[in-house]
Amino acid sequence: MSNTPVTEIVTFTSNDAMKTTSNFQDAVGLLRRSNFEGLQQMYWGDRVQQPGIRQWFVNWDHRPQRSESTAATLAQIKEKLDAVVDSPPTRRLVAFNPFPPTKCFAAPFTEVIISTVKPETNLNEFNKIVDASLDVCHGFEGCYGTAWGYVVNAEGANEVVLLLGWESPEHHVAFMKTEPARVTTAPYVEGVETSTVFYVQAQDVSK
Repeated sequence: MSNTPVTEIVTFTSNDAMKTTSNFQDAVGLLRRSNFEGLQQMYWGDRVQQPGIRQWFVNWDHRPQRSESTAATLAQIKEKLDAVVDSPPTRRLVAFNPFPPTKCFAAPFTEVIISTVKPETNLNEFNKIVDASLDVCHGFEGCYGTAWGYVVNAEGANEVVLLLGWESPEHHVAFMKTEPARVTTAPYVEGVETSTVFYVQAQDVSK
């Protein structure tokens, strides 16, 4: 599993310094210029509905490993980030299919769904349900692409993350009113305990 490509999703509860200082941008720059092996694209965006929560997405061609050569850079990044958050960040590593989920982040709006799968849910059947619920999006106007995968560093309950790229939230709302959306969403909802859904307007900070 350590060689599996993953997207690191970091969730920050921001304080005022997130907006008034360059600490977050400095942290992004430190990682971008670092010697971490496997680092690919990076994106970030505040939740549209909750602008006090910032999301940082980092694509890796394998699960990131700490080492002596990266310890100093990690300490600098942590110092920058500690200054702009009110609580420790949440970190998820997600094995998305397809990887990298570039189309989702290239869209004007990226819908993110983070769900906890019920313990009794049959994962083989659930995988088919997720595929079906996303497949019907692909031909719909305003959908740029989709990706999904399980959180591979989760402790305890299984978590799954879905990404959908949209032209606008209105396109998403229109899609959800269609019969294919209603038919395929119901089994997904039945298979999960809880879901967190939000939009971000992702900014590419890979270069």
